[in-house]
Amino acid sequence: MNAPVSRVCVLAVLSLTACSRQQAEPPAAPPPPAIHVDTLTVESRPMPRALALTGSLVSNQQSDVAANATGIVIKTFVERGAFVKAGTPLVQLDTRGAVLTQAEARANLGNVQAQQELAQAQCDRYQKLLDKGAISRDEWDRISTQCKAASGSADAARARADLAQKTLNDSIVRAPFAGMVGERFVSVGEYVQPSTKVASVVELEPLRLQLTVGEADLGQLQDGQQVAFDVVAFPGQVFTGAVKYIGPSVRANTRDLVVEAVVPNTDRKLRPGMFATAHLQLTEQPLPTVPRTSLVTEGTTHRLFTVVDGHIEERVVQTGPERDGMVAVLDGLKNGEHVVNQPGAQVKDGTPVN
Repeated sequence: MNAPVSRVCVLAVLSLTACSRQQAEPPAAPPPPAIHVDTLTVESRPMPRALALTGSLVSNQQSDVAANATGIVIKTFVERGAFVKAGTPLVQLDTRGAVLTQAEARANLGNVQAQQELAQAQCDRYQKLLDKGAISRDEWDRISTQCKAASGSADAARARADLAQKTLNDSIVRAPFAGMVGERFVSVGEYVQPSTKVASVVELEPLRLQLTVGEADLGQLQDGQQVAFDVVAFPGQVFTGAVKYIGPSVRANTRDLVVEAVVPNTDRKLRPGMFATAHLQLTEQPLPTVPRTSLVTEGTTHRLFTVVDGHIEERVVQTGPERDGMVAVLDGLKNGEHVVNQPGAQVKDGTPVN
């Protein structure tokens, strides 16, 4: 008799527990009401393309200027950071020895030229005598040899005089091109030889932007392509250049090619060695585009909302170039899809639309 009573009590307790659970569970939330949105159909448009690259600025020309002469430095004209024109004096050497050598060479040239004139006059006379048969051929050959020797001596003396003049000119070391003095290596009183570096000169206008382009993108390179870039020193400012030099071969270890763009630098703001983030302009390509007003941007993340099967679908997309208020979408969207224009706060993922 006790077993049936216990079973009935257990069933009663379970029934009461189930009832209490049903009363504790909240009712299911009603689905959100459908909203009205303005949509646009995604279409492809020709959009500018750019290849993102990194590189550095290098000087168009840089020279460690050699003395090209022997002597003691008696004067310096420049310091580091000075701007110089082509031909500007950098260093002057002691010219006393060069002046004396030049004077000696000129005097010797004058003597030799006088002897040459005398020998030539004698040759002219003997030529007439030979024509008349007054002298023998052997005598003429002797006189003509003396004339040739005098002419050769004059040429040698003239060369020595030119060399003495060059030595005198080389006593003033000049800038080979316009630029900035990077360093002066000698001071007054130092003895220099022809190979001694006296100063370094760096050309600042124009500069070269040296870039490395991967092997897969080589087919898109062309001479004259425009390059836009920025540097950390001038945030928000965009500089431009044009591709001028394309390397002849791909480097085996990195599988890339060195490309250089010529960059105007008339204001000398840019300096060699600066790191640059560049965009190489490519030919236009049709890409899916959306109005900028359809994008929701948070930091570097771009979102938009599409309508799929009567509901809002949120997507994170990768954007590309922009033109006339239209933004290319590189990933996350296809042509023919419908995008919400100017999404408000009520536009959320999963919301039904009417």
